[in-house]
Amino acid sequence: MIEHRRPLRIAAGLLATVVAGIHAYWALPNAATQLLVWQFPDPRPAAFLLATVAILAGIALAVQGFDPLPIYVGGIALMVAFLGGYAAWHTVLDHGAFWPGRHAHGHSDASAIAVVATHLFADRLALASKAAEAALLAVLAVLTGIELRSE
Repeated sequence: MIEHRRPLRIAAGLLATVVAGIHAYWALPNAATQLLVWQFPDPRPAAFLLATVAILAGIALAVQGFDPLPIYVGGIALMVAFLGGYAAWHTVLDHGAFWPGRHAHGHSDASAIAVVATHLFADRLALASKAAEAALLAVLAVLTGIELRSE
């Protein structure tokens, strides 16, 4: 590995661990509650746990020396899905009103940016999650660029 990549790869690994940890921290108790009553009114716990497994698998593959480019691209796709999904969930998806058993929690005439900002600043865990995801997205984008230029 070219030496200037090492600090970026370490940062990516740490950020990925933080992102996985935050999602597992939120999803595990919610998934346990859903399993306990055998009702699944929210698809996010299962999705977050699957994503956590994917992140941890990506970290393990990177540590084992697998080709990093597909790992970076997969991580970028997942971070875009997390960031875009958060915004969509709170705006166009109306807090999951598409899911059976979920009711719309519409917002007034506020703009999408205002709605997302309001949700983020009301939930410190979500804010930390989105900050870590955005940082990981940036680091993975830089690493992807480095990999593509070195081929």
